[in-house]
Amino acid sequence: MGKLIEITHVSVGGQIDPVDWAFPYLDDEHVAYVTERVLAADALLLGRRTYEGLSAAYPAMQPRPFVDRMNAIPKYVASRTLPSAGWNATVIGGEVAPFVADLKVRHDRNLVKYGNGSLDVTLMAHGLIDEIHVLLTPVAVGKGRHMFEELEGAPRLSLAEARPLRSGVVLLVYKPIGE
Repeated sequence: MGKLIEITHVSVGGQIDPVDWAFPYLDDEHVAYVTERVLAADALLLGRRTYEGLSAAYPAMQPRPFVDRMNAIPKYVASRTLPSAGWNATVIGGEVAPFVADLKVRHDRNLVKYGNGSLDVTLMAHGLIDEIHVLLTPVAVGKGRHMFEELEGAPRLSLAEARPLRSGVVLLVYKPIGE
């Protein structure tokens, strides 16, 4: 059974919409980290907003291992409004939680989820996220969307890894603590 791994860039201010503030920190060490994660995955799980952003960018990028894998890997997109998807993607029809639970059973390797939003609230509420990889980026952005801002309650997490990167980003890996 595969694990669902959430990977999200977060500013020191807690903001998750890295329009431009994360780009200066995407160095070779970061590329090696994300390449390792995506090469170890069977598929990507994306919300509509993240899918639309990534699918617009990646097909036009210069070939390299991470980009090639991002373009080739199967993708599952949770959306109530997207009728269909390209870029080797399938729109999840119906209830997301049972679909993702089945995906985890069907895949031996990891499912990687990029971005953070309402899909993550559903996944957390159903205990489907196995690891949360936070790339804490040293910029103090205060306004904007924040991780799990719609989540009710306060699920507890256990720190599994903390690794500073040369860029100043700190990789934090958390695992949800079961009830």
